[in-house]
Amino acid sequence: MTYNDHGGRPRQDSGSLRGPSRPHAQGGRPRVTPQGTYHGPRGTRSRAQGPHRSSGPGYPLRARSINFQSGRARRLTANRRLLILAAIALLVIILLVVGISSCVSSCSSGQGGETNPADARVAAGVPEELTSSFTTELNQGEKLAQIAANAGAYENQGLLELALSEPSAIDFVAAYPDAEKAAQPYEDTVEKGTVPQLVCWDGRWGNVDYAGGPLALTGSGPVALSMAHMALTGTADQTPDKIAQAVTEKELASGDSYLSGSFLTDSLGDLGLACSTYTSKEDNLTQVIKDGVYVLIETKADTLSASPHWVIVVGTNADGSLKVYDPTSPDVSAHPWDPATVASWGDTLYELSAAKADEE
Repeated sequence: MTYNDHGGRPRQDSGSLRGPSRPHAQGGRPRVTPQGTYHGPRGTRSRAQGPHRSSGPGYPLRARSINFQSGRARRLTANRRLLILAAIALLVIILLVVGISSCVSSCSSGQGGETNPADARVAAGVPEELTSSFTTELNQGEKLAQIAANAGAYENQGLLELALSEPSAIDFVAAYPDAEKAAQPYEDTVEKGTVPQLVCWDGRWGNVDYAGGPLALTGSGPVALSMAHMALTGTADQTPDKIAQAVTEKELASGDSYLSGSFLTDSLGDLGLACSTYTSKEDNLTQVIKDGVYVLIETKADTLSASPHWVIVVGTNADGSLKVYDPTSPDVSAHPWDPATVASWGDTLYELSAAKADEE
């Protein structure tokens, strides 16, 4: 069977096709029935009719891989990409922060690589006096951290409280666990008529046991009396530890202040001193305190502190206020006090003076 192509030339049929063939007009397209045809990517091919597929004319389909990934899977993949990008961004930010911090730290140690010659922890260029203040605070902070880390080594919790309440006691408390519980020599200059300002936690006597505890916590009486003795005699032969020993031997390390007033009235002759007592009132105090005498007061609880302890009135300021040395508080010692306030601290004024020759 022959048919004419578009050029009008006859062409021999290449073979018989399965099923009847239909002629069509020259230059026209085969008539396509609406049912049983498949419009593929290349040309039109008849679909199989019935249970068996026929191999009709047209081009065969090429195999293609089809992506059956669901929308949810695509969203998860996108989310994972976002998470990875966020993690990378976070890592970059952290590296930038660390780099900036390192730069600030290195730059803060000094300008142009310089360091403070007095203390490398303080920036270069800071005045010497201010550097010294920083050094004191920094050292105390380090020592306080040491005390906290070794708190279990302290049998007396009062020492821990002392370190927290009195910055000047931090060094003593930090050294206490390993310190010898014995007195050390007192080599400071002593001048008659001048009262040295002493504290209980001085390492030269604070480690000594007195009245059931370290003298640093219990020794306000011996320390106050030692200050008076040094000023009245001009000698340092009666340091706080020696007076504490004398009080203990008299069995008068008693009461809430760990020193009975009877030691002052009955035993000071052994130390070359004399004692007179007065009712603690403002008028008595202002009359008693004068050159050549000093007054000890056993303060009552909840006046200067929660517990009773001893202080010494050492003189009068130009404005009429009193100068008081408290061996348990440098702050109290630095404060000028109204005579009426001082008199209200205790019940008895113990006036101390040097013993006369015929009284020794």
